[in-house]
Amino acid sequence: MLPGKYIGVITDFNDPLELTGKIREGYLKIAWRSESSIKIGYVLTKKGRIVGSIVEDVFKNTPVEGEVAFLEILTAIKHNLVRAVELYEADVDEILKTYPRAHVKISQREGRDLESFLALLRNYRGEIEIQDGSKAWAIEVYRGVVKAARAIRGSTLSGDDAVREILFEMGHLLKEGKYRIRDSSGFSPEDTVRDGRLLLEGVELLKEKQRFEKSF
Repeated sequence: MLPGKYIGVITDFNDPLELTGKIREGYLKIAWRSESSIKIGYVLTKKGRIVGSIVEDVFKNTPVEGEVAFLEILTAIKHNLVRAVELYEADVDEILKTYPRAHVKISQREGRDLESFLALLRNYRGEIEIQDGSKAWAIEVYRGVVKAARAIRGSTLSGDDAVREILFEMGHLLKEGKYRIRDSSGFSPEDTVRDGRLLLEGVELLKEKQRFEKSF
């Protein structure tokens, strides 16, 4: 059990990781059953960003930390094993001193890792680079809303046109594409996106399509 001030429990949510916006600094506590065990996951968040993750097995003494723990939590979410999320305020830097391997930097991922991509879109604040072979795009996202977008390789599109191009290439991105967090490079007024939720909604529809196809 990590130290912290209990804020409350939430049971009505679409994606547990969206709840990181409910606390300025602290963590989400998530529990689920895993075969013959019970897992407790902690998602550390600071200023709206996911910065660490820990998963404990109640029957074992050794926690799993960092990227591996975060992906384990994403898998539990994917399989609808999470029913409630507890929110805690806490000193995240102090927790990371105790668990230095818990650091999570949602950096480069394969495009086919759709769950991680959705989590990044929903929770990250900053720039993301999306790569697809000869093409690449930069987007500025704020918790699910794309503020700006432009092609940085293989195209000259910007703004809403760049977002639509990303969605058009999404099938190929899932097979061979990659995405990563990038340092801020700045955007021009021409890069402004008016339909800010189009990308998130498009990826969510793709996820539902995949789920439907797997049911047959």
